Amino acid sequence: MKPRHAFGLAVRIVGLIVVLISVLYFVSTVIVCIDPTYRPNLSSAWHYFIDAVITLLIGLYFLRGAPHVIRFAYRDEDLNDKPDA
Repeated sequence: MKPRHAFGLAVRIVGLIVVLISVLYFVSTVIVCIDPTYRPNLSSAWHYFIDAVITLLIGLYFLRGAPHVIRFAYRDEDLNDKPDA
C-alpha cells in the first residue's frame, strides 16, 4: 500500500469519526428540543443543530476521500504520475 493510499484511508477513518460526532450533536438537539430543562446550563437547540450540520458536512467530505487534502499532501506524486505528452 502506497503512503498516499494509507493517508486516504486515515482521512476516511477521521471522516467516519466526525460523522458519528455529528450524530451525537443531532441527538443532543432532539433531547434539548423535547426537554429544554434537561440541564439548565445547556446551550440552546439551534447551537447543537448548527454544530451537527457543520460537522456532518466536514465528515462527509472526509469520508468521500477529501481529494483536495490528499492532492495538497501528495502534490509531488501527482506530477510524477502524469505521462509525458
